[in-house]
Amino acid sequence: MNPKGRVLLIAADPALLTELTPSMVGHEYELISAVDARQAALKLGAETFIAVVADFSKVPPADRESLARLHHERGGFALFGLEPAAPLSPSVAAPLRRVPWPLPRGFMDQVRAVEVPVLFLVEPSLYLTQAVQNAMRQAGVQFFQLDNFIGVIDMLRVQTGKADEARAKMNPKSRGLWERLSGAREDADGESATWGHVAVAKFAGTHAEALQLDAKLRQVMPNGAAYLITSLDPLRAAAASIKSGQPTVLPRELAARIAEVLADGLTAARSAPRERERLLLVDNDMPTLSLLTETLMALGYEVVTTANGEEALKLAAQKPFHLAAIGGSALEATKLAGANLALKMRERDKDLRIILMVDQFPVQDALKGVSRAVELGLDDAILKPVDASRLVLSIQRSLERLFLLRENVRLLAEVQDSARKLAQVNGFQTKFFATVAHDVKNPLTAILGYAEVLSMRLKGKPDDLKCASHIHSAAKTLDLLVSDLVDLAAIESGKLRVEIGDMDLAQVITDVKSRVDVVAQRKQLQLSASMPPALPPMKGDPHRIGQVIQNLCTNAVQYTKEGGKVFIEATLQPDWVTVGVRDTGIGISKEDLPRVWERFFQTKEAQTMRKAGFGLGLKIAREIVQMHGGDMGIESELGVGSFFYFKLPIPKPAAAPAAPPAPPQA
Repeated sequence: MNPKGRVLLIAADPALLTELTPSMVGHEYELISAVDARQAALKLGAETFIAVVADFSKVPPADRESLARLHHERGGFALFGLEPAAPLSPSVAAPLRRVPWPLPRGFMDQVRAVEVPVLFLVEPSLYLTQAVQNAMRQAGVQFFQLDNFIGVIDMLRVQTGKADEARAKMNPKSRGLWERLSGAREDADGESATWGHVAVAKFAGTHAEALQLDAKLRQVMPNGAAYLITSLDPLRAAAASIKSGQPTVLPRELAARIAEVLADGLTAARSAPRERERLLLVDNDMPTLSLLTETLMALGYEVVTTANGEEALKLAAQKPFHLAAIGGSALEATKLAGANLALKMRERDKDLRIILMVDQFPVQDALKGVSRAVELGLDDAILKPVDASRLVLSIQRSLERLFLLRENVRLLAEVQDSARKLAQVNGFQTKFFATVAHDVKNPLTAILGYAEVLSMRLKGKPDDLKCASHIHSAAKTLDLLVSDLVDLAAIESGKLRVEIGDMDLAQVITDVKSRVDVVAQRKQLQLSASMPPALPPMKGDPHRIGQVIQNLCTNAVQYTKEGGKVFIEATLQPDWVTVGVRDTGIGISKEDLPRVWERFFQTKEAQTMRKAGFGLGLKIAREIVQMHGGDMGIESELGVGSFFYFKLPIPKPAAAPAAPPAPPQA
């Protein structure tokens, strides 16, 4: 089976290669390894790869930059970096660290406890909803924030310098005797001296841009620490990067999932682009509605709001929405309460994603609201007051499900259309085979007949007889090929004739061996046969079963080099007779074994040795055997040889007729 693409792994650790191999093979990717960046550069220059995976724990920063530059300039492949697990504390020097939202417990306490420069790059949804900033305030971390990450490093350097100066002034050892005795102090602008060490910036860039910021931070301030805070899980974020053609980084423990991410990313890149998502917000809490609208619009959504259920239905009828977030008891004053409105909207648009926002008090009503959302099959239920970051995360997940469902529908339609076209092509192909076989078979029979007549009349003329023999031999070869096409056309139309009757299987095997023996001797092959002393009476078509054995023997002789061996054997089991042909020929690879029964299939090794043939013999043989109630199998090893065999059922003796009932006694 040809791989879908080649993946280059840059790693000195053999364990990583072992870990990646099963998933890569499962997704039909070929995995090639390079021990360092230099060897990888040579391979990238000479071969084509769809992806490069680099173990960043072993790849120096300079080589990482070279890989990123090569990816940017050349493109054409996905770039994955694998980062080892690093402690989250800013006091531990480490490259850019990705922190999932919600933040790990105690993380902000670690940030508050250190005085090194810290940069937080926060995804827009979390930044705009102030989710990260609120977590910092609760932990007592003082910071400054920027709505853009451009220039954030210079700003952090300046603010860190000011904070260091302020802290120096506050240090008792640096103050005069009178200041220390009087208890006088200078306050740094009324703020704690550590406020300038932490920067929070809205970040909508790529992971590659985040890595560049991290490198610049550590260049300007070697003790600095940079964090990328995102609500996306690493696998989804990586797939999104691959889709947009950007490099991505995954934790080392997720290495085995790279093949899955690569497949998802490449599939998404080939799919149709998304349209802009339209959201409908329905609630009469106007301040909250205004805040949620501002946040969602800043994230690029098209947002429409209303406080009226009837108006919501009219808006949805005018132009469909992708998702609706509906307040619960906030609409109780209208006929269309939250859950009822959701039900109406879902009835009108089966694809609409719906999130129900439920008042958390009284508790019993909240429980009923959540239960109702589950009962109606809504996408989510959120307790009010609604946290904007929580709603954004729910919207992202709901829309992701929507577009996945749509993509599945599109792909299913493509598959069905391809299947229809394939069935049409197969129909034309079958008709073509039948027509060709019929139109060629008749004149070919005449050619064979005239060639035989010529051979008899030219016995005294050696040169002319040789020409007539060549005509007969070539016509015979063509006759065999046409016979295969005739049989294939008959099989696919369900009209292959098999006349089941009494069959002497031992005699069939002996007849085939005598015919093949001539060709085997010509190739200096050792041909032998082995059978039990007595085979049971069989039911079958001697001509067709002979055709099967002949095909197996012909293949064995053709694909076995001079001096090899071909062995025909028959073995007896309680319910079956097994007939097989074993050879010491070229063998078949494990990858090709499942395909040997396909029509027109020939292995690469066979194609280099075969003189004539369509690759139909094994398919036809298997069909014949199955029409006899048996089946075929194969055992093979490339370069060692093959064993093709088939099983035929032994007829069960007919049951003795029942004795007539005794006459009634007087």
